[in-house]
Amino acid sequence: MRTPPPFALRPEAEADTPFRLALFRVSRGPGWDQVPLPADLLSKIMEQQFHAQTQGYRIAYPRARLEIVTVDAAPVGRLATDRSPDAVHLIDIAIVPERRGQGIGEAILRALMDEADGAGAPLILQVARDNLAAQRLYQRLGFVATAADDTHFRLRWPAPPA
Repeated sequence: MRTPPPFALRPEAEADTPFRLALFRVSRGPGWDQVPLPADLLSKIMEQQFHAQTQGYRIAYPRARLEIVTVDAAPVGRLATDRSPDAVHLIDIAIVPERRGQGIGEAILRALMDEADGAGAPLILQVARDNLAAQRLYQRLGFVATAADDTHFRLRWPAPPA
């Protein structure tokens, strides 16, 4: 495996909203490409969902770190995390399509795993059932499913004690 490009994290700013919206749009599941709606209406729905997600994160995780992932100072992704006394929560991670498969996401996950390990806490996340590429990555890194619903799996690293 080749070495991933070095990444950096910086706090999100209001000026990042257009980038975040574009990333949100390209990060939705494959089903969105087949929704039989006019492009302008689909775009409005995406904007509404983006704003709902943003507000939902602020309400559910008021102390969350909302960061932009950069490579060579250019934005390539987004990371949202929350730390509690008993866990590190990965709320959201997304990388632009042209940078996927380069090891950036895995490097970010390994850094979070190191942080969680150092804190003696698990790393917890949810992954959409239709996000098979992310599921393969999480499985390869040792995450295990601890719960599921109709749309998502809840994963944990390290595995809970037996």
